[in-house]
Amino acid sequence: MQNLIDLVILFFIIGVLADAVKSNLEIPPAISRFLARYLLMALGLKGGFALSHLGLTAHVALSVRM
Repeated sequence: MQNLIDLVILFFIIGVLADAVKSNLEIPPAISRFLARYLLMALGLKGGFALSHLGLTAHVALSVRM
């Protein structure tokens, strides 16, 4: 039951339901761009914090190389 309270899960369920009933629900382009940038920044920050706790190891250096 705790998983259903998570906002990400709720938005996913709402999206699936909206598609199932053929709703014309759509996100405005400005909000869509904002959400994309927010999610990319959140992923980068979360990965950066995890990397800072892990430290620079050979495995990390090989994974991050370009």
